[in-house]
Amino acid sequence: MPKYTFKCEHGHEIQTHVSSSVKSLPCKICNLEMNRLMPTLNGPANVRELIDKYTGITHIDGQLDLIKERRDDYYWAVEVPRFVNSGTYSIETMLENGWITVDDAGKILINNKPLAKR
Repeated sequence: MPKYTFKCEHGHEIQTHVSSSVKSLPCKICNLEMNRLMPTLNGPANVRELIDKYTGITHIDGQLDLIKERRDDYYWAVEVPRFVNSGTYSIETMLENGWITVDDAGKILINNKPLAKR
């Protein structure tokens, strides 16, 4: 059964589980009729998504951009050196993906930042 809020003319208010067909109840305090209230939809203006239910950290403005930036940083700091050092990829593939560059002296450098941040 759903939980509804009922209120009488004197301001007494109760919340109780009743059938959806129940529109009014007698007030236990003043014996007047209590009418069922409509649910309030006055929630917070910002929609917040719970990210960590144990610490209570919620979604903040720009959170998705921050997460994407962290993923990009991890990719370039951890994954790219692993790709380069694995020996699986050819020099041409690594150059195309921007994982390595060749400096003026002909030395191969492993990039640790995405192309947009260089």
